[in-house]
Amino acid sequence: MKNLTQELNPKRIDKFKLDNLVIEIGFGNGIYITSLAKLFPNKNFLGIEISGESIKKLSKRIKNENLKNVYCVKMDAYWFFYLFLHDNSVDEIYINFPDPWPKKRHIERRITRLENLYLFSKKLKLGGFIQIKTDDLDFYNYTLENAKVLNSFNIKELKNFEDIVRTKYETKWLLMGKEIYVIRLYKVKDAEINIKLKGIRRVKDMAHVKMSRFIDVSKLEDKVFRIDQGLVVKFSKSYHREDGWIIETLLSENDYVHYFFTSFRRKGNEIIVSISPFSEVLKTEGILKFLNWISLFP
Repeated sequence: MKNLTQELNPKRIDKFKLDNLVIEIGFGNGIYITSLAKLFPNKNFLGIEISGESIKKLSKRIKNENLKNVYCVKMDAYWFFYLFLHDNSVDEIYINFPDPWPKKRHIERRITRLENLYLFSKKLKLGGFIQIKTDDLDFYNYTLENAKVLNSFNIKELKNFEDIVRTKYETKWLLMGKEIYVIRLYKVKDAEINIKLKGIRRVKDMAHVKMSRFIDVSKLEDKVFRIDQGLVVKFSKSYHREDGWIIETLLSENDYVHYFFTSFRRKGNEIIVSISPFSEVLKTEGILKFLNWISLFP
């Protein structure tokens, strides 16, 4: 991919494709992924994180160590895999000590829930693998059972596994005598079951819409509206401008969350409604539906 910056902005790329692609989900301080990158300079590495602080740390390591084969993106792993990766394009996936979400009501947040493993397996090349490390036996067994359901993996439970790289916490826990559970899932075929994945559809253009009358935007503050199935909007603080208003907007589209300012701008006898130029969004059908909905707001 030409002119690809190492800290990716998902709102500015179409698809992400590099040869010999290795991904770490939840890279923390970045030691594991950068160590692998130095050991395997002919591979390309992508770190996916939701923590802005972790992104800063890894970006600093990339710069300080002059690593040309490491990239990172701040995004939920599910959505990056779903939106930006081609099927059968990833060589290896590493997931080191993810949050085990031990409470029963939080199980659906686990990174190895069935839908996630199914999606990861679709993007993985035949012969590629997912390696998962955890110190939580319940999470380990949960992952193992979900992998068996898909029946697309040759499952290797790695006992007394000596990794070529250790994370900071792994070293600490081993010194404390804690047991570390490691599993490798080698893709040998496509999953035998078909799982319907939640998704969103991207669009090329994000046109503005017109309103025939002005609404009191301040009255939208702290209001929540269900626009359509899977599409919910919540408004926060509004700001008056010389030519209209902007209002902080959170739009949940099938659990993908957009944050932006909605702009209401006077132009002659009309009101132009659009995503504020102060915002940058992933262009989707959900945002188009939102703009059309707000233009007809009573």
